[in-house]
Amino acid sequence: MNFIVGALLYHANEVMSFWLFVSLIEDCELRDVYMTGLPGLFKHSHIITTLVDQHLPDLSLHFQQHTLRVEMYASDWIFALFASVIPLEHVGQFLGKFYRHRWIFFYQLILSVLKFLERELLQEDELWNILNQIKSQTFLNTAAIGGGAEAVKIKVKNAAF
Repeated sequence: MNFIVGALLYHANEVMSFWLFVSLIEDCELRDVYMTGLPGLFKHSHIITTLVDQHLPDLSLHFQQHTLRVEMYASDWIFALFASVIPLEHVGQFLGKFYRHRWIFFYQLILSVLKFLERELLQEDELWNILNQIKSQTFLNTAAIGGGAEAVKIKVKNAAF
C-alpha cells in the first residue's frame, strides 16, 4: 500500500492523492486485497491463473509442472498495483490506465509481461530459476504500460471480477 500512496503523492498533491487512494480502495475494490484472509488476492490470483491457462497454455502447463502458483510471482504486483516494480515516473501512466480500464488493464499487463518472458521461462527447469526470471525482468517490461498491454486482448463477457 505504501508504494501506491508514495506514487500518488509523487504525481499529485496531498488532497488529490487522498481522493485517488479512496477511489482505488472503494471504486476499484482494492480494499478486498487487504482484508483479513486476503480474499482479493485470491480472487485476482484465480483470475490470473484462468487467463494464463487460456492465453498462454504452454506456460500454464510449465508452471503446473513446477508447482508454481500465481501468488508466488504476482502477489506483490497485486498488493502494490505494480508500483513496487514500475519506475516511479511511469506509475502515473499505469495508474491512469488502471483508473480508466480497472483490473482488465492490470491483467493485460501481467499477460504481456509473461508473454514477453515466455520463451525464457519455458527453458527453465528449476522453480527458483523461473521465479527469478519473472522477478528480475519485470521492471524491464514497462513498455507494456505505453500500449503494449493491448497486445494480449482479454474478451470479457459479463464477467464479474
